[in-house]
This record gives sequence, C-alpha cells and structure tokens, in this order.
Amino acid sequence: MNAIIHNHFKCRITRILLIVTLGLLISSCADFIEIDSPKTEIVSASVYNNDASAIAAIRGIYSLMVTGQSFANGQLERYTGLSSDELQNHSLNAEQQQFFFPALQAQNSVVLNVFWKEAYRYINNANAMLEALPASEGLSDPVRKQLEGEAKFVRAFCHFYLVNLFGDVPYIATSDYRINATAKRMKKEEVFAHMIDDLLDAEELLSNDFASSGNQRTQPNKFAAAALLSRVFLYTKEWMKAEEYASKVISQSIHFTMQTDLTQVFLATSKETIWQLQPVIPEKSTGQARLFILTASPTQSGAPGVSLQDAFIASFETGDERLDAWVGTYQSGAGTWWFPYKYKTYSSSTIIENAVALRLAEQYLIRAEARAQLDQLNESIEDIDVIRLRAGLPALMDVIPQLSKEEIVKAIEQERKIELFAEWGHRWLDLKRTDRVNDILSSTKADWQSHDQLYPIPFSEILVNPQLDQNTGY
Repeated sequence: MNAIIHNHFKCRITRILLIVTLGLLISSCADFIEIDSPKTEIVSASVYNNDASAIAAIRGIYSLMVTGQSFANGQLERYTGLSSDELQNHSLNAEQQQFFFPALQAQNSVVLNVFWKEAYRYINNANAMLEALPASEGLSDPVRKQLEGEAKFVRAFCHFYLVNLFGDVPYIATSDYRINATAKRMKKEEVFAHMIDDLLDAEELLSNDFASSGNQRTQPNKFAAAALLSRVFLYTKEWMKAEEYASKVISQSIHFTMQTDLTQVFLATSKETIWQLQPVIPEKSTGQARLFILTASPTQSGAPGVSLQDAFIASFETGDERLDAWVGTYQSGAGTWWFPYKYKTYSSSTIIENAVALRLAEQYLIRAEARAQLDQLNESIEDIDVIRLRAGLPALMDVIPQLSKEEIVKAIEQERKIELFAEWGHRWLDLKRTDRVNDILSSTKADWQSHDQLYPIPFSEILVNPQLDQNTGY
C-alpha cells in the first residue's frame, strides 16, 4: 500500500510528499483492533519538532481521507445513496448489491474497509497527534492550539459517521492498542456527548480565519466546529443549541455567503464552503466526480454502476434550477441515465473543485428545522426561502399559504433531499434521524426490514474483540 501511494505522489512537490509520508507514518499504528504497538514516540520525535512539520502531519490525515476507498472520498455518498432512495444500482458486484436491496451481511468487505476501518484509522491518527502535542517543545503556542483543535475536530467528525451508520460504537480517545483492542460499544447518546465535548474544545482552540490553510478552506477553523456542532445538536434534538450554532456560522458574512450561481457552489473558491477536502493525487479530481460522472453506460463492466433513481428525479419541483445545474444526463442506444453532477471536473492538472464537507446552505436548513421545532414558524420559512429562491423557486408562502408546523417540517425534508443529495450521506441519515426511513423505504425496497437502517458490525472485528456485539438482524 505504501509503495502504491508513493508512486502516486512521487511527481508532487516536496511539500505534498511530506504531507502524505507523515500521514502514512502516523497511520502505521492506525488500524482499529488489528494494529501493531503504536509508534507515537517516533512520530513525536520526528514530526513535531517545528511548526511546519507538525502542520504537514495534520494535512497528512486529510490527504489520507481523499485517497483510496475512503468513506470520505465519495464512497459514503455511493453506498448510503444505494441504501436510501437516491441511487439506482447497475452493478453485478454482490457486495454493492447488498446495500441496494438491502441484504447486507456482516462479512461485507465494504462495511469493514470503507467505513469501519477507515474511520477508526483517522481517529487513531488524530489521537496519536493529541498525545504527542503536549511533549512537543518545538511548536509555537498558536500552532499547538490549532493542531489540537483540528485533531479533536477530525475525531468528532469520524465518530459522527460511525455512530450514525452503526448505532452504538466504541468512542476511541487513545492510540493505545491494548485499550482499543477490547473497546466496548458505547451508547449512541454517550458517543454524541463525547463528540460535543471535542467540538466545543475545537471551537475554542481553532482560529477564526483560514490562515492555517493558506487562506483556502481545506483545514477546519472555529466556524467548521460550530457548523458540525449545529448538525450534532440537530441530530440530538437540542433545538435551541442547533439554532444558536447555525446562527453563529450564518452571521459570519465576512467569511461565508450563499453563491447566487449554482454552478459556483462546489468550486474550490466557493464562498459558501465552510470546510472542504482537497484532492492530492496528480491529474485526478474529487472522488465524487470520478465516481458519479457518467462517460459510459453505468451497466458497463468496471463502472461504479450507479445512477440517480427516476423517482428521485421526478421529486424536483417544476422550475427548480438545481435539476439543470446539479444533475447530468448520459444517453446511449441502451437508454438514458441521470447522475449527480455537482462536481463537473473528472480529471485536471489544476485543482478547480474540492470535496465540500460543510457548507452554508446546510446551516440555513438546520436553523430552519430547529426554528420550526421551536415554533418560530415565520423565521423558519425565511430560512427555507433562502434555499428556494436561490434555486429559482417561489417563496414557500406563495406555494402554500398559512403553513402549519407539520407542513413546514415536511417542506424542510424536501429541501434537504434536493439541496443535499449525493452529499455525505445526508439523505440516508435524514431518513433515519426523523424516523421516516421505514415509511419511505418499505414502499420502494421489497426486501426492506427495520433493522436495515443500521449497518452490521464487521464480523472480523467481533472475532478479534469479544467485547463487540452484533446489531439486531445480522
């Protein structure tokens, strides 16, 4: 694996090579459960002796997140899109078919390698950094604080997806393999509580600008922490806090503004972006673009084998400009297929698009939902209309006068479905957190059972850690 990654990066400038090399060094102790004794002491001595090398180390984690079969490199969108009502499967690959039907098995290698192991790998990297920072005397205090904040942000970010995909999971806060090898599943409420603690710390520690990433948006700052906090509070139904933290981000108009042109939203220069991940492999663009853009039939051997479902396309309102801006079409003699086209650059020597992990539109939708649940109905509608008017749609009150709370909540569900499709599993997670998953998917998936809303704990992990138990139904 190291040789493959080295070959990808050998033609990059020294700085990028350093980033990846350091990321791989940290990750040498990263596999959760099946890991060698940690090499934190080596990392501490060789990486954290000055600001530049320590900053390169945290960037190494982000580089790992956008290489290979990482959940953060388009695979989350692929597989949760198949699990939900977004994507149609065209692949003959049995493991991919299991997500679509659904018929997941605990031996599914995607569940193990794309989601479970990769998430815990980045968590372990972050933990190694957090353990090394206090003893690193060569760092300036501002850099030390920034790196601690980023590491805690990464740890919370990865646990967010683990707990929402698998339910109760171990919250790993150390790189000590002896402790991690027997870690127990923690109730999801406790996992969320730890995430909140990490993000509150990150918000305090992180800078309020983008100076640490050269005025790009490729490393989280305090507003990225606030944005993720607003999402977490939405999921835990802490409506006042969700509204408060979304408002913190929305109020920062000096940093964040809604792009009026839909084709500009996913560019690297987008002012709507709160945090994005930058592609690092030469001549390649975002994992999302390379996964979704159809240049041939999705039924062709070797293709990712996904397209947007016809029913999903039919759910766009007449006149919604997002259909033209964010959905592509591929036609051949065999048929016509729709595909997510938010990212339009399949391959380029120049970075034009980064993978947008957090953006302002989501914050408006979070605040709209929180305000609706707090019975601030007029304010909720105002937030919804920020999204609708940008999409070329009429204001909500013009469509449905005298909206009830229930109608507003349903309208938010629809806007989230269309605005956030094929982004970071939002549709799949929304269906589950709102208890709509059984109603929606039982009518579209013949094999649907309620336990399908959680992925199985990988069988191989249960074998090596007797403290882990399996989810119901697997």
